[in-house]
Amino acid sequence: MGFKRYFFVKFLRELVARRKDRRQIERIKTRIHEISESRTTYGIENIGRNGDGKNLQVCEVRERRRSSPRPFEEDVVGLVEDIEMLEDRLISGDSRRCVVSVIGMAGLGKTTLAKKIYHSNNIKRHFDCFAWVYVSEEYRAEEVLRDLVKRLIGFGKMELEKMQKEDLVEELLGFLNNKRYIIVLDDIWRIEVWDNLKEAFPDSVNGSRIMFTTRFKDVALHADPRSSLHELSLLDDADSWELLSRKVSLEWNAVTSLPPWSEEIGKQILRKCGGLPLAIVALGGLLSRREPSYGEWLKVLQSVHWQLTQDPVQCADILALSYFDLPFYLKPCFLYFGLFPEDFEISARRLILLWVAEGFVQPRGQEPLEDVAEDYLEELVGRSMVQVATRKSNGRIKTCLVHDLLRELAVTRAKEDRFLDIIHDETKISSMRTIARARRLAAHFNVPSSLNTGKLRTLLCFDLNEPIHIEAKRFKLLRVLDLEGAYIAKLDSAIGKLVHLRYLGLRGTWLKNLPSSVRYLYNLQTLDLRETLINPFPPTISRLQHLRHLYFSEVQPMILIPPVTTNYLQNLQTLKGLYISDDSLSGKEHCLDIKLTELRELDFHGHLCTHQEHLEKWILNSKGLERLKLKATTKMIGVVTTAAIPQWDFSSLTHLYKLHLSGFMAKMFDIQCFPTNLAELSLTGSLLMEDPMEKLEKLKSLRVLKLKQSAYVGKEMTCSSGGFPQLQFLKLSFMYSVEQWRIEEGAMCNLRRLEIVDCKRLKIVPRGLWPVPSLRELKMGFMPGDAQLKIQERQGENWYKIEQVLPI
Repeated sequence: MGFKRYFFVKFLRELVARRKDRRQIERIKTRIHEISESRTTYGIENIGRNGDGKNLQVCEVRERRRSSPRPFEEDVVGLVEDIEMLEDRLISGDSRRCVVSVIGMAGLGKTTLAKKIYHSNNIKRHFDCFAWVYVSEEYRAEEVLRDLVKRLIGFGKMELEKMQKEDLVEELLGFLNNKRYIIVLDDIWRIEVWDNLKEAFPDSVNGSRIMFTTRFKDVALHADPRSSLHELSLLDDADSWELLSRKVSLEWNAVTSLPPWSEEIGKQILRKCGGLPLAIVALGGLLSRREPSYGEWLKVLQSVHWQLTQDPVQCADILALSYFDLPFYLKPCFLYFGLFPEDFEISARRLILLWVAEGFVQPRGQEPLEDVAEDYLEELVGRSMVQVATRKSNGRIKTCLVHDLLRELAVTRAKEDRFLDIIHDETKISSMRTIARARRLAAHFNVPSSLNTGKLRTLLCFDLNEPIHIEAKRFKLLRVLDLEGAYIAKLDSAIGKLVHLRYLGLRGTWLKNLPSSVRYLYNLQTLDLRETLINPFPPTISRLQHLRHLYFSEVQPMILIPPVTTNYLQNLQTLKGLYISDDSLSGKEHCLDIKLTELRELDFHGHLCTHQEHLEKWILNSKGLERLKLKATTKMIGVVTTAAIPQWDFSSLTHLYKLHLSGFMAKMFDIQCFPTNLAELSLTGSLLMEDPMEKLEKLKSLRVLKLKQSAYVGKEMTCSSGGFPQLQFLKLSFMYSVEQWRIEEGAMCNLRRLEIVDCKRLKIVPRGLWPVPSLRELKMGFMPGDAQLKIQERQGENWYKIEQVLPI
């Protein structure tokens, strides 16, 4: 019996164990199912699957990104009469200060119309000074006034932060008094805006104008009841089709008209857009990426569930359709825009590094994740989901933004999926439970101490009213902590416990001390310390082996002195703002002995000649270097002055395409000393006695050239025939001594953009700009009145035959 009992007990135990195993398997299956659903929800179900079509598209985007610099132009179909009418009202009419308002629903083209008028030559000639500010729903009077003072008077950030509202109003009154000005206040939501701002705009009875764009008629009437409103209309069928076909043809690069069948089905699709330009542009971007066949267009028509109702101009479904059509890797990137405030110009670099830290960017061979993310951004722009605010001189995106309707779409979708949430000033305590479920949080007002942050992965802060204190133990799972612009008196010494942190943004916080515990942030990829006052800097930061981007503060010189080793900072790609002082060396232990094999961008300033040998070795050992900026300075009696730039040979840096040099140069580098693939060169304060064009025009790959602040102090400058074969953008600024610029026939045959700023003695001979037929854009500033007048009147030696030219 004992033997049978033993086997019976053993059988029961095995049965119980199997039951436990089955339950565990069921739990695992359930978890896998939940994860699968989450992947679908966030649009990441296809991770790891590659397609030739997608790779081809990515290649095309990358090629466009690296193409020549180009302006960001917006379609103005159907707005010609509106432009002429508004220009006439702004220029003529009452001598009193008037408010001219453009009203209509979101996406109707109010801002597009205002921008076209604001940049017109007629407006630029008539008014003495100009400013454009975005107001938006999240409006604060002091911020708008600061923006105006910055744009009109040019005050710096530190100076502006010290000024109260009364000070700002006083500065504006003093500056604008007796000037004929035009101020555009874009996207006004509330009546109180004008009440809080109008005292800053003097009425000198000289025809000054304030231009409103708003969705609300009562806001416009309140500002100026005597001024008639300009209400935009929906596009008619003809203009709608022109806008759609223009968008599709542009994306297809169509040389001829669209296929015959496209107009029939296209107009059926347009009927669902109701003449709303934003919907048409978004849908045009969608159609342009479909196969150019009747069947594919029919699928789009059948999938648009958007019905005209009493409010016939809603386009949420069309915008949602554009979102759903995004590939899996772009969906979280687009939703991420919901974290940023309305009308917020987002730094492309910042956005890209945030995406990488979040894990949105998928590896693509050996290509750096940052480059892949930049392609993501360009692709979103190409799909009309994101707008380019500004581009760099080389054509790459500098800042971007999303239209408010698209932002609303991103916020709505992201909240539904618990992807993110936002804290506004009106956020109630009762909604904190919902907010706590989100994995990403943007604080546009404050960070409540009662908020449950145990599951939070991302925290971004914008324009906080009060100083912020981050208690590290409440944010144990954070991957991203971006406090840019928030005031922080002290950073929690336990910050090192945030072991999952990938991104730590402290720019503009004016933080004075960085806890030594940051050395435990082993997974940190980006550390941004610009516009901080940290001193001394913890040398143990060099132990962060996964650090990819390190930004020092030029406000407070920082010196990095890690031990001699080849194991630290091996993944560093960006090192900016590093200060080289007389005591940057400490025996044999100094930062210049580190071999940064992955370094792509390097920017440092200070006593370069003092450590010329070590610096040269350090730079030339960075074989993958792509961007290099050197600023030679020295300190005499407490005053920082410009110093000499060492004469180095950069020819071995085959990947270097961007070089900025600031400092004295005894002579221009020999042509053999420049990198063979150099595409962008900037010289500042070089004080060259010899004409630099003689050598620089032989650089076969050069596309961008900037000569600034007396880079050349001679009197004559010549661009000879055949020189600068690839140059597309040239900027000459503060070249006070140059009197004669000779442009020979066949010189700069690909030049498209020319900027001349404060070169008061400059004369272009023998035929002005006529020898440069490729020129498309010209900007001039602080030039003699007669020179600008000659260009405006299309006569004289400074003029050239061209129709598309930027306002002067």
